Parts: sequence; structure tokens; C-alpha cells
Amino acid sequence: MLKRHPLSLAIATLLVSHTSQAESTEATQIDSDKVVITGTAQSFKSDTSTGAMRMDMSQLETPQQVNVISEQLITEQGSTTLGEVLENDASIAAGGTSRNRERFSLRGFSLNSGSGFLRNGQQHWSHYRQPIELLDRVEVLKGPSGLLYGKSAPGGLINMVTKKPTYEQQTLVRQDFGSDNERRTLLDTSGALTEDERLRARLVLSHQQYDSWREYTDGSTPETERFVGGLFVDYDLSDKATLSFHYDKTRDDGSVDSGAYIEDGKPVLGDQHIWNAQWSNIDNEVENIGVDLAWQLSRDWALNAGYNHQDFVRHDLESMSFSNYDAAAGTWEVRGFDRHDNWQFETAYADLNGRFNTGRIQHEVLLGANWLNYYYLRQQDNFSGLSASVGNSTAFPAGLDYTSVAPGAPSERDSYGLYLQDLITLTPQWQLLLGARYDREDDGEQVESNIVPKAGLIYHLAPAGSVYLTYSESFEPQGEVTSGRGINYINEGMKLDPVTGEIIELGTKWNLMDERLLLSAAVFDLRQQNIVLREEITSGPNAGMYEAFQAGEQKHIGAEIMASGQLTDRLSLQGSATWLNAEIIDPSRPALNGNRPADVPEFSASVWTRYDLTGDTRLNLGAVHVGERYGDSENTYSKDAYTRFDAGLSHQVRQFKQADLTLRLKVENLFDEDYLAGGDQTTTVLGEGRNFLASVEMRF
Repeated sequence: MLKRHPLSLAIATLLVSHTSQAESTEATQIDSDKVVITGTAQSFKSDTSTGAMRMDMSQLETPQQVNVISEQLITEQGSTTLGEVLENDASIAAGGTSRNRERFSLRGFSLNSGSGFLRNGQQHWSHYRQPIELLDRVEVLKGPSGLLYGKSAPGGLINMVTKKPTYEQQTLVRQDFGSDNERRTLLDTSGALTEDERLRARLVLSHQQYDSWREYTDGSTPETERFVGGLFVDYDLSDKATLSFHYDKTRDDGSVDSGAYIEDGKPVLGDQHIWNAQWSNIDNEVENIGVDLAWQLSRDWALNAGYNHQDFVRHDLESMSFSNYDAAAGTWEVRGFDRHDNWQFETAYADLNGRFNTGRIQHEVLLGANWLNYYYLRQQDNFSGLSASVGNSTAFPAGLDYTSVAPGAPSERDSYGLYLQDLITLTPQWQLLLGARYDREDDGEQVESNIVPKAGLIYHLAPAGSVYLTYSESFEPQGEVTSGRGINYINEGMKLDPVTGEIIELGTKWNLMDERLLLSAAVFDLRQQNIVLREEITSGPNAGMYEAFQAGEQKHIGAEIMASGQLTDRLSLQGSATWLNAEIIDPSRPALNGNRPADVPEFSASVWTRYDLTGDTRLNLGAVHVGERYGDSENTYSKDAYTRFDAGLSHQVRQFKQADLTLRLKVENLFDEDYLAGGDQTTTVLGEGRNFLASVEMRF
């Protein structure tokens, strides 16, 4: 007998006639253990911090700052990139976008592609533009999170939580139209596939095309085409155990724009000029496949386990940098490569959660283990000395072909972690969080291990508010110095010491306005030791090369405040502000000692509001402020502060042809502000001028 493929089962739901949905937009309780969502949640507020602590804990019980950016907010803003989503958190600063991927820092510390991002609580190789269409929410976990997640930066982590299948049949179809010839079609359909609702599936498909607002030197315009597909399946093995399967694929094929070259605060050759050759292109293809198990062993004990395999193949044909620019002649030299990369990321975890008492003291414990295998293989052919000029196409390098060069030796490493966490309720007012983790990383030549502790004290001033004091650490093995991205090191192969970090944080959280508004604030002292920096060699036979070294310390003292929820029945907001005094401390390096890290502003803020003009018409206003910051660690040049305003309008027509029809319009950069975003002097991202996004959305 032929077996039905899970994908065919999910697609079949598209052919089912969906029953009309209730008009309520709130979650409706169906029975004692099942919640059915009959519409889109309208609140920006989240009361839990499950992603932060890997346990079912409220925000008031979580001794660290966690910002949850909901699907509702992502939808209202029309976000299609992770950078657009993370603009809702002022503690995150954007970096460059070369190689068609996004870079960020959190509380002033860079987030590494391999250790700074999670998907559903597992490490995720994020060297590509993330598929926002698959996400239910994004959680920003602030401060060292090494206890539960292992290798990570002291600033925190980004956890991307994917969508889940629903019990009821529901389908969303959305069509976007925007500036720069942007078109995106989105389908999201979900529901039970059997009458007893034990088997449920959700299918998400998206296709997007857009041009750039910038141009190559010959006047041609970069183009990008993206496909995102995801299938999520839940099967109830029993009323206590659910087995989940997921598969998703992202294909991102686009022209390359490494950014602007800045001199005296202005882009050389104007804000529309792209220095890369017009034939530069990056084709990313990423697949994730895995399973998860959620098993309620008893009333007080539960087991959660999961596995994910990520396969990332990239073909990167690129003129990646330039030199010897002659302004009078309008010429320069370029170099680059034809490159094929394959990354594979395997992750697995098992968590045992339980509750018990010792006398009058209550314990909520987590005992867990996780594993990560990293594999990387590269094949690359380089070129240099190619001539380019203003107004002309750049010739393709003769004979350039990565297949003509043998692949290098693959690199591989395994990371293991064991962790224990206990939330101890001493009295109704006092709680204590204690935890420790053992980490081990082995690359076949070098083994590094460490124990990471965490402690937090929580005092509940009132049922609606708490104050906490936290100490935690981070641990990041560095391996060896490796050349790449056009940077060649004279000390390539040198073993690096692990980078370590620690934080002391004092914070408070409050549920206000009848628990409709969450307000939180914190002050912190965050430090990192053995930071890895580089210094260019400007003279001698090695001029143009770099030396990598580890500096003494990076110290960040800061304060932040966040608010999300409803101020009134009609006015909702999500906002945050961060003040940060960041400093590199290394007396042995006078050129860096006392400097501020690159792309880290002293003050930044963001806010997004929604005002319900009527029950069906809503107005959005938002603003993003980024303060003055330096463009490099040497602090040789700075970028001016800027404030960008955005606005939106939406209108819903209920039960339009048995569906809820929503029309949206968003205008970004309302006042056409010119600004420099992330990136260094030769890869600076320029803020786009006024642009718009319109969408038509139907929910069945």
C-alpha cells in the first residue's frame, strides 16, 4: 500500500472547505488541555519566558530581561527580515549586511552566526537571511545565557520560535506590494488531518522578489528572489505525549551589495553606487529537518527532547573588495572569488523538568543535556587585480571557476553540555534561582571545557511586581586564527584562548493596567575577557595583512527599559530604550585602550504604537532612534545619530466572502531621513529613503 507523504497531507488541507471562524480574536478554551486560536492575537504583551529558562516560568519569575516580539507585531510591521524585527529592541545594534546576511550586536557584543542564534531553543547556524514567514515570535534573551545554551556571547541570544499546527482549520493568504518592485505571496494553512485531531499539520509557503534601490556602476540594479517553505506536523502518541516533525527550506538567490565606502561621513560616488561587480551573486539553499518529543510523565514531571539537522549550501560569486581608487580617473581595482560552501549543523537536546518540595520549600528543577556537531567544507577560486571604472560594466575574470580548485580539508567539532537549574520558592515573596553547566568542545586537535554558574535572587514586592539580582557567566571557545572575508593574518593557525564573560544585573518587572502592560527595567555591569581583535600592518613586507590578538577586557555598563501591551482599550505599544557605556580596556594596545566598540551607540530607542480608530480600522506610528557611534574599533570615524519615523494604516472587513479581509499600508522613513546604518568604512549600510509596503490579507 502506498504511504502518504506528510507534505501531501498538509497540502491536502488547502482543498478542504474551511468552516467560518468566530469573530473573536481572543484564544478560546475548548477543554481542559486544549486551546484553539480563532484569530490573530492583538496584544504585543507576553507573560512567559519559556525560551529564556527552558521551563514554564512567568516574566516575574525570570531573573533577566527578556523581550518577546510577537507575530502580531511582525505582521503589523510587514517585516520580512530579522533586522526589521529586531529594530523593536533598542539593546540590539545592526552591523553590516555583506554576504547577503545580517549581523547584530546585543548590549554591545557581537552575535556570532554559530552561537548567537537559536531556533526553538537549539543553536542555529544563521549565516543567511532568516525565514521570518515561519516564525511565531522572536525572543531576545539578554545577558549571558551560557547556563542553558552553552557557547554564547555575554550580550545574550536571539531565539526564533517557529509556528505550530493548530487544531482548527485556518488559512491565511497574503499578497504584498512595495517599493523597489517588491512582491511577496504568502500562504499559511493549518488544521487537524484526522477526525480525532491527533494528527495536525501546518504548511507555510512564501515567494518574494524585489530589486535594490541602489545601482551597480553600469546602471544595472540588483535583484533578489526568495522562496521559503515549511511543514510542521504534530502527532499525539497519547493524551500525554506529542511527537512533532518539522521540515523547512529557504532558497535565497540574489545580487550582492556589500555596502558603501564612507569618507568624511559621506558615501563616495553617492548613496546609490554599489562597488561590487554587476555579476556578483550569492545563492543560498538551507534545509532544516528534525523531530521533537513532549512527554508529560506525571503531574509534576515532563520530558522534552529534540533533534535538528541543518544543511546549508552556498555558491558565492563575488567581487568582494576594492583598492587604489583614483577619484580623478574614476577607476579602482577589485578582487574576489568564486566559492562553494557547505555547513552542516546537527543539534540534539533532552530536558527533564519537575516539581517537588523539601519541607515548605518548593523546587522547580531542570536537568538537561545538549550536543552540537559542526561541519564545514569550502571550495574556492580567487582572483585579484581586476580593473573597474565608473559607468562601465566590470569584466568577468577569465577562467574563474571554483570547480577548478580542489576543496580544502573539512573542519569539524563536537560540543557537549550538561546543565542543572533549580528555581527555589523559599516563601511567597522570595525565590532563588541556582544553576551550573559543564561544557566541552572538541575539534579533534584541541579540547576545551569549562563550568558556567548562574545565580538569581527574586523578591516579589506585590503580586504584580518583582525585583531581581542576577550573576551569570558566558564561555566561548575560539579555536585558532583563520583567514577569510578578504582578511589575511600573519599569525594564521595560532591557538586562541576562550573568551569569557560575566554580568551583575539588577532589574524589576511589573504587570500594570490590570495586567495588560508589562514594564521592565534593569541596570547591569557586563564584562568580557580575552576579546579577539585585529590590527592592520601598514608597513614592511607584510603590509596589508593583519595580526589577530586577544585584548584584556571589554566593559559595558548600561541601563534599559522596556514596555509592551495596552495603555488604554484603544492604544497599544511596544517600546524600549537603552543607555550603554561601552569601553575596550587594554593598556598594552594604546590605539584601542579606552575606545568604544564599533557600531555601539551610547543611547538608542524604539517604539511602535497601534491606535484603534474603530473596531476595524487601526493607525500605527513608530520611531527608531540610533545615537552617534563609531564605525571601527580604532574610533577613527563616527556616524551621526538619526531618528527614523514610520507609519501604518490597516482596515479589516469581516466575513468578506467567508473570510476576514485585512488591507494594510506601511510607510517607512516617513520624513525621508538620510542615515548611515551598520557596517565598517567600506561596507556601510545606507538607510533607504521613504518607501512603502501595501498588503492584502485574507483569513479563512
